[in-house]
Amino acid sequence: MEASWEYVVALDFWTFQDCGDKEVGRKFLDILQRFGFNPRKFGDEDPPRHNFEVRSSEDLLKLWAERPGQLIIERLGRMGFQALVHLSNPMPILITFAVHDEYFQREENLGRFLEFSEELYGLTKPFYGEVSHKKDWDDKTVVITPVKIGDRTVKAETHLSPQPTKGIPGIFWANFFGPTFVDFYSKAKLENAPGYSKKELPDGGLLILTSKSPLDYPRPETKKVERDLLEHLGKDTVLDKTAPDRTIRSPYQNHDKKIDPLIAKHSALGSSMSSNLWSCPECGEQNRIAEVSRDRVNSLVSFRCLNCEARWTVHTALLTTSSKRFQK
Repeated sequence: MEASWEYVVALDFWTFQDCGDKEVGRKFLDILQRFGFNPRKFGDEDPPRHNFEVRSSEDLLKLWAERPGQLIIERLGRMGFQALVHLSNPMPILITFAVHDEYFQREENLGRFLEFSEELYGLTKPFYGEVSHKKDWDDKTVVITPVKIGDRTVKAETHLSPQPTKGIPGIFWANFFGPTFVDFYSKAKLENAPGYSKKELPDGGLLILTSKSPLDYPRPETKKVERDLLEHLGKDTVLDKTAPDRTIRSPYQNHDKKIDPLIAKHSALGSSMSSNLWSCPECGEQNRIAEVSRDRVNSLVSFRCLNCEARWTVHTALLTTSSKRFQK
């Protein structure tokens, strides 16, 4: 699992709520443990350095309250999981939870994971969320594109910008529409939407499933439900990787704004980023650069400039294979 992170099912919640309070962290940890997701490691670096034991939970909560850019809570190996909580990023913040897809081969875990997701929904109050198999996510949000790095042009994976404030990123297994999106589409429209099942959430949001299991994403009947739901919601409200520059309607943006297809899933490259992605985008420093963390689920690397303290994130596909050793 930890080698490739290809065979995982991931939950993504986007929220405008400040989740950095220690009590939110305590409840988050409690939910993980009640559903059998007992951590072994945690930290704000990748791989996380701190061992987790019951008596060390206060250390985790102390780090949580410091609002790190990326807090990792994980247990690797067979049936492993990883939670990524981005507590200091610009709003909205993203909370991701990935579990090995083998977990869903046991039928009782389907309902259990939905119950787990709904508890996290109640805690973090996202305006939008989804649960998808990574291969399905990549199929809908990743394109192969030529990228110029210095004097070279290489073919690389480009992760489009699935920011729900600019339009929802796609139709997946579980689709969580918060109250704002329910108002945007209308409650009647969502209640009458095609789907495998639908459920009203306590805050007035709505959950729509497209199949029984997230492992069903390649099946023709699942694809049909997805197409029907896409048509019902309106293609002009959903990201289409074949037309990344088109305007998408959403309740959060002016309709004349467009998606930047080169923004990665969690954070944007600075506008002053030079063609040398190893360099600081603020001061241009090339030598005194530290690698801060790696988001293995989404293939992102975060850097810090030791000269001016600037921080930035780059997708690994855009980085050349370099023997450069970073200062820690």
